[in-house]
Amino acid sequence: MAELVQSARAGIESLEFIDDLVREYLLFRGFDGTLRAFERDGERDLNHGFRADKIADELLGIAQGLRAAELMERWGYLTRRFFSHLSPKYHRTVKMFEKRLVRLLLVTAVKRDRRGAIREFMAEHGRALAQQGGDWMPWLALEYIEAPQERPEFEAYFSDEWHASLRAALTDFVQTVFPAAAVPRILLFDRDRREIEALKRKVAIYEEHLRGETRISAGEPAGPPALVEDHIGGIPVAGAGTAGAAVATTTTTTTTTTTTSPRAPAAAAEITGGGAVDAGGQEAVDDSGGGGDGRSTRQPADVIQTDEAPSLLRISKEDIFLEHSAGVSLARFSATGEVIASYDDESVLKVWSPDPASLAPRLKNELDYTVSAMAWDRRHTHLLYLYDEGGSIRTLNTNTNLMSQHTGGQQQQQQQQRRQQQRQRHAWIQCMLASPGSSTLVTVCSARPESTADSLVRVWDAGGGREVAARRLALGAESHGVSAAINHNSNLVALACSTGTVSLLDARSLETVATVKTRRRDLCAVEFALDEDSLMAVSETGGLTQWSLRKHSQMLAESALAIGGTGTNSSGGGGGGGGVPADSRLDVDRVAFTPDRESILVAPRDQCLVFNIDSATQTDSTRRHKGLIFAVDFAADRSLSACEDGTVHVASYRKV
Repeated sequence: MAELVQSARAGIESLEFIDDLVREYLLFRGFDGTLRAFERDGERDLNHGFRADKIADELLGIAQGLRAAELMERWGYLTRRFFSHLSPKYHRTVKMFEKRLVRLLLVTAVKRDRRGAIREFMAEHGRALAQQGGDWMPWLALEYIEAPQERPEFEAYFSDEWHASLRAALTDFVQTVFPAAAVPRILLFDRDRREIEALKRKVAIYEEHLRGETRISAGEPAGPPALVEDHIGGIPVAGAGTAGAAVATTTTTTTTTTTTSPRAPAAAAEITGGGAVDAGGQEAVDDSGGGGDGRSTRQPADVIQTDEAPSLLRISKEDIFLEHSAGVSLARFSATGEVIASYDDESVLKVWSPDPASLAPRLKNELDYTVSAMAWDRRHTHLLYLYDEGGSIRTLNTNTNLMSQHTGGQQQQQQQQRRQQQRQRHAWIQCMLASPGSSTLVTVCSARPESTADSLVRVWDAGGGREVAARRLALGAESHGVSAAINHNSNLVALACSTGTVSLLDARSLETVATVKTRRRDLCAVEFALDEDSLMAVSETGGLTQWSLRKHSQMLAESALAIGGTGTNSSGGGGGGGGVPADSRLDVDRVAFTPDRESILVAPRDQCLVFNIDSATQTDSTRRHKGLIFAVDFAADRSLSACEDGTVHVASYRKV
């Protein structure tokens, strides 16, 4: 069956065209009975021609019609048919929409004074909701509450704005799900036909250029290296007494040994200084060698050769903790690696230590809101930051179990309203990370769940409870993911887009310092090297590349992590998935680098794999989980992996 279907983001728009082709074929063959059956089934199409607006309106209509059994059956069909094939990080989004549709049904029953409908629903589903606990507890008594629209826990659900935002968000979500579904090859026929026509036009243009006299002129090297130097300076020297000790100004050149390889040499990427992330411009010319004719040179990339044997990371101990009764969607180590914060699909947040003898506090909080991202403060290790579904950041003091909330708005009413509208437009958190050098947070949100074409980057002063800077980015229509990293002195933010562009932003103003165009598709994670002379980027299919920040973004190394039984990766321009199944593709929550940047931990499905970065060899693997892994993290000498079955695996490592 794998050969008969292909995961694609295009093809749904050709549905009517393909239907017409099928009708024409059936008429040509004289299959009149088959044609009539085809037309009858088309009229009863449960997918409504993959029209997201019709699907959303149907679900809202069923909920407002108080048809509870039909609503649950319809949502169950969509979950089995489409939602279950999404990346694991969107499973909690599916449950969130299910919860909101149920609450729409209950609110509608109150508005129409149909309390009996609430009683019938609770008689069938109340026990399951009570087991979930959290913010469902007040709803169990909704039938007996007079004027619930005046109570703070219900007030928002009775407003017209909530209904309108639910319809818009549900439509956007369904609209991103359908194109990402596995489709038969026939649906790709029209797309392939159009791509072939476009390629023919390009070939004709190139042939026209070749007939004439085309001169290749050399431009100035793009992007002043000094801009990057200003932000990555001050890297600690091994053995220095303070973290802020400056590196000597002498530049050491590392020679890369080039070996004969069957793969084609990789092109050096472009780096441009300043300007917008998606700004165009001429291709950067590498002046590091290769002749004086002014033509850009292409450097072959291979595994970096060193005189020392690579250190291998081996698992010395692995424990399994059953801290939750529902799938653990978020889990993070504290900065020291002593404490773990984990959050499950029932809105239960736990803070605990995997060490039985630890004196660290052990907390359990049943929250009445959904947490979409979390991060520990890197300096004040008892502070945990939570990003909720409303776009607010809450701070939990794990020493006192006290929670405070701030949204980053200014005191002026006008600025508060503007930022609230921004949060509503960009409601989908892609990543949140804490600065290693200060109590600063960086968040990246998008306007749609599986598209980051319209994204918003914000810098927060967590200590002062205010927003420091914000910048809206247009990352291109094909962008479906964003990851980020902060360098050691908190001056530079690396923002990696799935389309292959890594933007280096000033961490205070969010102005673009430089742009690395890797030409690698489906980037899902990025990290600074330990010496911060380079960046490491990981693709969804296991492609691992390293890029210089001081030599016009020259590629230093390229390798493929064997995560799906394939020897190739998507480092080519097409960004294809190779032999990696859809549910084994990586995302930002399932990639973690070791603190020394010598190894990388990835979780393609139900098992964590450990690879040495220099040699790209697998050094060890954890025991398999009983379900999909939702999140991984690495701190000190241990890793964690959180699973949909409620377990958290904690592994300790040693170098050999």
